[in-house]
Amino acid sequence: MTDFFSKRIFFVSISILLIVAAACQRANVTYQHIAEPFELDYKVDRSEEEIKKFEQEDATKGITKEQVILYGSSSWRLWKDMATDLAPLPVVNRGFGGSTIPELIHYAERTVISHQPKVLVVYGGENDLSGKKFKSAEQFFDSYRDFVSLIQQRSPKTHICFVSMKLSPSRRQYWAEVTKGNQMVKAFSTGKRLSYVDINPALFHPNGTVKSELYTKDSLHINPQGYREYAKILVPFLQKKYK
Repeated sequence: MTDFFSKRIFFVSISILLIVAAACQRANVTYQHIAEPFELDYKVDRSEEEIKKFEQEDATKGITKEQVILYGSSSWRLWKDMATDLAPLPVVNRGFGGSTIPELIHYAERTVISHQPKVLVVYGGENDLSGKKFKSAEQFFDSYRDFVSLIQQRSPKTHICFVSMKLSPSRRQYWAEVTKGNQMVKAFSTGKRLSYVDINPALFHPNGTVKSELYTKDSLHINPQGYREYAKILVPFLQKKYK
């Protein structure tokens, strides 16, 4: 996969990682954004109907705390066999819409925090970085840091695991920014209750070409075979965090 990392990205990333590493040492200091604020070009409550369905489900089934919640965009929402693929982990699917990190923040209280999950598995950022309005990796990272701060304040015992943004074939023009964003989150995700897991190796052949057989026709979303490849990485990784 060396094609994905140009020399320009490498040197820019090194500088960014130094900033991130310094931020990691300031756990008790309020996070200071490293980029200009991003003005949303969509309504942050646009997935209200989906969230209401989650609330109805919680009201009907009751809330079981200390489970594994997968929270994020359609990469989770479309994983229909999640419970089977990720067994024996006690998983709850809270993927919705084409959500972005600001939306995950907006709905966290209603969808995640009430569950006080033991592990929160986050998939987000890909939609942030491929929207109609350009958003930089730094702006995405600021949003993610805000999200982490919220969860750490409201559910301090929750382990937050960020699953790498995939390099989707249909969004090849965004790969450089996605790669940079992944690197930033990876550098930040250290310590007792933060981690990062890379699922991209499962989506590429050793020679760096895309495993197109793991995608649906849109070359964006993963098919059932692709999700089973995800599970091969996620299950052993998450089992260690769920102890």
